[in-house]
Amino acid sequence: MAIIVKHNNTGNYYALVGTGTNIDPSLLSPRFLKNLLPLMVTVCDRNGNIFGLPASEVIVTTIDSQSPGELLPEPDVITPTVSPESEVNATNAQGEGEIFDDDEDEDWI
Repeated sequence: MAIIVKHNNTGNYYALVGTGTNIDPSLLSPRFLKNLLPLMVTVCDRNGNIFGLPASEVIVTTIDSQSPGELLPEPDVITPTVSPESEVNATNAQGEGEIFDDDEDEDWI
């Protein structure tokens, strides 16, 4: 399966080779570092040179010579419904925001 991606910053097209994070497995806390480092994709150019790009900088243009729109169904549009009863109103009788005593907080700090 050939997946062609376009680099948004340069406009160049590349073949997608793989995905992952740019983390050395020998690091002590890879789970912590995964949250800090971007998801990377491994691509190659027409000369076969392999390198990584941030996933946020590429877009898939074709999969086996077909656009993603031809392969994937239309998404279902789901509109969230919020009932008035579920909304919390934190105002007092005068329409002001609720006032809390700060004295109670000092006991547990």
